[in-house]
Amino acid sequence: MKKNQIDSNANVDKNLINIMIVLKKIWIERKFFVKSTIFFFIIGCLVALLSPVIYTSQTTFVPQISDDQMSSNNKLGSLASLAGLNVNSTENPIDSYLSPLLYTKIIDSEEFSLKLLSAELISSNTNKLTIREYLLSNESLFNFNPIGFIKKYTIGLFLNKENEEINSNLSKEYNFISDIDYSLLKKLRKKFTIELSVKEGVVKVLATDKDAFISTQIVEQVTKGLQSKIIEIRTNKIKERLEFSKMQYELKQVEFNLLVNKLAEFKDSNKNISTALFLSELQKLESEYQLQQSILINLASEYNNNKIKLNKDTPIFSVIDEVSVPVDSSKPKRSIIVLTCVFFGLIFSVGFILYKDSLTNLINLIKD
Repeated sequence: MKKNQIDSNANVDKNLINIMIVLKKIWIERKFFVKSTIFFFIIGCLVALLSPVIYTSQTTFVPQISDDQMSSNNKLGSLASLAGLNVNSTENPIDSYLSPLLYTKIIDSEEFSLKLLSAELISSNTNKLTIREYLLSNESLFNFNPIGFIKKYTIGLFLNKENEEINSNLSKEYNFISDIDYSLLKKLRKKFTIELSVKEGVVKVLATDKDAFISTQIVEQVTKGLQSKIIEIRTNKIKERLEFSKMQYELKQVEFNLLVNKLAEFKDSNKNISTALFLSELQKLESEYQLQQSILINLASEYNNNKIKLNKDTPIFSVIDEVSVPVDSSKPKRSIIVLTCVFFGLIFSVGFILYKDSLTNLINLIKD
């Protein structure tokens, strides 16, 4: 026990000696240490000042749904409610096919992004332009592609119009994306994102841009596009049923009106006739009338029920946090940038001072 205590004290003394040696080296090279730290501080200040200012806008929304669409014993109930889905196990699973976990897939899809490129913005000088035009106006010279430029204005000039028309038709049929559009899509996707909160049951949409007003409008366009797509997917089945029931009801309504006119004409033309043949024909027409009337009533009921179900199943999104033009920038974090550079400056200075002799010996060895 006593021996272990002696060894422990020896290790402490050895560590103290090593620390003193390091501090002594730093003190000897204090001028370099101070200059290096100041140099990294200046670099940090320049980086912080020259970094582009970025503003972040956001909005938070949640759909309003009826109580009967919630399942108290379903763990996915709070999350599924984001889309106005009925996750009750007693309901038809076909009607609950959209998972809120797919929201990120929706906004990452090329179809969604391409539609978003056509959305309209208003610039700071009140000029209207699309997101595509805004992104193209911010294209830098560093994005210049010399190979593509040469190809376009050399080989491309010899392409005949027939081939261009064929390529255009193929692009429309198979949704080809041009190099320019693909580049714009990548830039656009970096500007916005969504966050899903399972516990709180809300969706947050965020967008960033160097223009605070533009970032706000991007949030609005992304939110509208996302909500429209959710409603479209969520109500697609019931809309098909509604359209089918409406068509069947209208066709049967025409047939029923013809039958009503036929029955009325038959009675008017045989007012004073009461033969067995007349009564038999009258009974036949009245039976057909009652049958068609019953079918028409059922179709009308189905049509109205589908309209009610469509209104019930359509999510109504309530905005919790309205989007507003940000006043303070979200990036760059200038103080953090400066402190990080100073921290790296301290590490570099200490490391260089400690291993200066080793580096000098290594360089001399290489030269020899």
